[in-house]
Amino acid sequence: MSWNQRSTTDVRQGPAMSNNSHDFIPDLTGKVAIVTGGHTGLGFGTSIELAKYGARVYIASRSATKFNDAKRIILSEFPKADVRFLTLDLTNLDSVQAAAEKFTEQESSLHLLLNNAGVMCVPYEETVDGFEMQIGVNYIGHFLFTKLLIPVLQKTADVGGKGSVRIVNVSSDGHAKLAPKEGIIFTDMNLENGFSVWARYGHSKLANVLHAKELAKRYPNILAISLHPGTVKTNLSAGPISSTPLYRLIKPLVELGAPGPRKGAANIIFACVSPKLRLENDNGAYLLPVGKLSACSKAGSDPKMAENLWEWTMEALKSRGYE
Repeated sequence: MSWNQRSTTDVRQGPAMSNNSHDFIPDLTGKVAIVTGGHTGLGFGTSIELAKYGARVYIASRSATKFNDAKRIILSEFPKADVRFLTLDLTNLDSVQAAAEKFTEQESSLHLLLNNAGVMCVPYEETVDGFEMQIGVNYIGHFLFTKLLIPVLQKTADVGGKGSVRIVNVSSDGHAKLAPKEGIIFTDMNLENGFSVWARYGHSKLANVLHAKELAKRYPNILAISLHPGTVKTNLSAGPISSTPLYRLIKPLVELGAPGPRKGAANIIFACVSPKLRLENDNGAYLLPVGKLSACSKAGSDPKMAENLWEWTMEALKSRGYE
């Protein structure tokens, strides 16, 4: 089924949804999606919309309790929604590998992989695999997860046709505003010394953009997109507040007029399902809200940097036993 076919039935039963602004969403009956971090914030805002329009949604999360809370809300609004739990801890590559294996045991197709989960401006800490937390969670964990799911994504694309499968990376305009001017620092990927938590965040978000660019080149039958979701009121602001006390004072100004995650997920949802995006023209694109094709930073547009990052990441994973 293509992204623009409408179904005669859907799961939109129960109380009317408070957010009716996503009128570009096609019927998603028969689609299978994974949303990392789909239990909260923008991930939840996306999960509930995908489920509303008929997709089977796997919410990938560390917490079964938080998943159950999210599922309860979704089912209270849309009782026929098909929402399932997938255990995923992006700070631990063993968990990432196990999650991919578990999914492929349960499903033979995957139409949408939304790499959404992330951390922002957290103090310096390393994952169990030795990566700085922001680059490890926001990029490397998602890179491995995507890599392991490529076979089922490709198989689905072979059946559904070119452009029937999407990989969406939630990046940020911080990839341009906050990342080191040189781009990816291959000699110090953790940015351990001499860099702020903000620079490390921008570094990880730049990696998300470059990842999508390289996916588009290596897997031309799959539509790969990165995006800036816009300013949205979510719990991610806890990181900036803890890192910079001044942020507590300016936060009301930064978020003035910003929507909550249900409405604020519009650009993510657009990237995930809008029929306006075409494989032939938009593969590897970067989107600003809502659905605006935009140039990313100079580093984010550098094909050699994207290729080098891919090779660096593959080697980093291989050295830790993940091939």
